Amino acid sequence: MNKNEENSASIFSTRDLYLASTLVTLHFPLLGVDMQIEGIKPKAIGYFNFETSPELRDACNKYNQGLLLVEPRMYITTLQSLKSHVVNMQQNPNYGM
Repeated sequence: MNKNEENSASIFSTRDLYLASTLVTLHFPLLGVDMQIEGIKPKAIGYFNFETSPELRDACNKYNQGLLLVEPRMYITTLQSLKSHVVNMQQNPNYGM
């Protein structure tokens, strides 16, 4: 396995804005956001990157089962912030550089 494969193997990426917001609210560090234009009507889609860990996998499983609780105001603030980040990336290609 080369160095790039090792790095990509330890990264969890999701385009699920709500899952990403939940993970950030639970204090999992966001490593970065990649943006891709997708769909029939071109729309910016954010891919949110986190370091893979057993704790992160456990949080994702609990999220999918509806077993997580997060502080609602922090969740909404994080959700709005992540969404704004993707929109800014689309509107300004130099954003975040």
